[in-house]
Amino acid sequence: MESKSFKKYCIVYNPATFSLMDKIGEIDYSPLALLSYLTNKNAKVLNASNYLKFLRFDLKKERTGLMELTGIENYSSYYIANQITMARKDIRVIIADGKRREMDQIIQEEGCKPEAVFMTTMSSNYPAAVAAAISLNHGGIPTIIGGIHVSTSTTDTDNFIRKYVPFPQLVSQVRGPGDSKTLKTILNDLNHKTLQPEYFGYQTIEDGVWGNKRVKELPDMVPVFLKKLPLIGDSVVKYAKINVTTPYLGCPYSCNFCAISTLPNKHRKFVSRDPEDFVNELLFSQHKGVNLKNRFFFFLPDNLLLGGKKLEKMLDLIIATDLKINYAAQISIDVAKNTKLLKKLRLSGATHFFIGFESLNMQNLEYIGKNITKDIKKSGMRAIDYYAKAVSKIKDQGISIHGAFIFGLPYDYFNSLEDHSGIEVADFCIKNNIGLQPTALNDLPGSRLFNESQANGTYLYGRQGSMDYLNALCIADLSEINRRVPVSLHGSPLVVAYMSYNTISKVGSNTNAIRSALVMAMKAFKSPTLNGLRNIKDRAIDSLGAIAFQLAAAAYKDLGENIVHSKNGIKGIFERLFETEQNDQIKCIFKDFIENFKEFEAVSYPTSCSSTPLN
Repeated sequence: MESKSFKKYCIVYNPATFSLMDKIGEIDYSPLALLSYLTNKNAKVLNASNYLKFLRFDLKKERTGLMELTGIENYSSYYIANQITMARKDIRVIIADGKRREMDQIIQEEGCKPEAVFMTTMSSNYPAAVAAAISLNHGGIPTIIGGIHVSTSTTDTDNFIRKYVPFPQLVSQVRGPGDSKTLKTILNDLNHKTLQPEYFGYQTIEDGVWGNKRVKELPDMVPVFLKKLPLIGDSVVKYAKINVTTPYLGCPYSCNFCAISTLPNKHRKFVSRDPEDFVNELLFSQHKGVNLKNRFFFFLPDNLLLGGKKLEKMLDLIIATDLKINYAAQISIDVAKNTKLLKKLRLSGATHFFIGFESLNMQNLEYIGKNITKDIKKSGMRAIDYYAKAVSKIKDQGISIHGAFIFGLPYDYFNSLEDHSGIEVADFCIKNNIGLQPTALNDLPGSRLFNESQANGTYLYGRQGSMDYLNALCIADLSEINRRVPVSLHGSPLVVAYMSYNTISKVGSNTNAIRSALVMAMKAFKSPTLNGLRNIKDRAIDSLGAIAFQLAAAAYKDLGENIVHSKNGIKGIFERLFETEQNDQIKCIFKDFIENFKEFEAVSYPTSCSSTPLN
């Protein structure tokens, strides 16, 4: 716990994502209007005496994401909080997220303003960061915004924040990582009232940035997906937690759809912690004993394989210790080519892999610049067969999988509600007992595809710098397409949304999710971790871990349900996209489907619907 003897404090704030697509095209809309919308208050009266009232946003307008459903914390918040306490020995840091802990609540309880508020932003929550920064600035509180969004969209801070605040000199942004040197410079400048408009960080991850007692962490998130566990779900959810940490960060690849693809290499270069430091952090989490609160981990590298020799050393250290962990991690399908490494990963506690498959169509894979295409071609196999063979090798080690697939690619197809390329994806996932993360092809700010859309005018919701652009950042959570839809999908955003939803509805159904989870539980029991080899109880927990992570993947279906339905006066994806659909044939195909969403009023479609096939 933090000590009140340290009177000075900072806040590290990770904003929520809010549903803003209903505001697209609204006239006379500005960041102040955004603030009014999020707070249900008139931002025109915002001033130094009432700014606290404008720091609490209406959570009925929140756009629930996977992190909330699975109970996975934002690692950047925790990491930056520890960096700050390392840089300043006289200061406390309190983490806020606007839900479990509010900034106005902190400031009132502390009885004084923070030295500064540090915000970490992805593109999807950047609008909320804008609104919060405007409110804080009226209170004279310095705000430093970092994260992938400001690193790749360098003019947005000027366009959406500094133009609308009384003290623009109190707003700063960090491009690149929040490293110790950068944080020390910022804190020193704050102390001397010489905050700079922009700072640059280069060290992606460092040793020892964990466990400081002057950091007040957030209350634990509830992993609600565990409630799906038959019979024991309601009990387990009270005692379990998914912990987040990372041994290294950075990615050398340049996939066209990825936001980091255009960052300078010096800002995204691969950097590893010392394996001993990483393992010591894991050991520290269990120093009072092992339980379901400190047993399950999510490791955050963009690709666990990038560790190379560092990964091998890390695994050897984990195996040599008394650690009892089951972990999930992002990794490339290349891992299936190395059986020896796969076995070592499993012995160390690897329980679940998140793998980016993206598509089962080779032309789509080439379009997005997927690195694996060379190996698939060399094998002489179809992509679907290559992937199935690799998946089987991984599962045979007792490691479950969920895969990311992109919808809206140029070589996808849609003939009817029952005949589209997503059906092949669903069949692949069900046949191979893997989970699915459906994503829409989305021009993430900073990606090559985004830059192309801006240059060619093929974006759907406004040029960068416009309010439509700002509002549409909320769908940079990959739930909707935000670029011109391919002709193969009839130019229809509604089609892309439906394909994604229809596919995850099949793969993530309770029946299929539980069946796949039980299949993987059996494989996990047959191929246990090192702890499972030693102890039958740990072997059972290996199986429980396989079930739990597989059910976590099924939470994507719950996420889909949250965003397709209209509620709290906010239109769901289907209702909104149906209203704006320009293709009469597509509108006819979807008329009955849309009417079946009971919360929608009966859809009136005056023209007669032809039964002719789609063009």
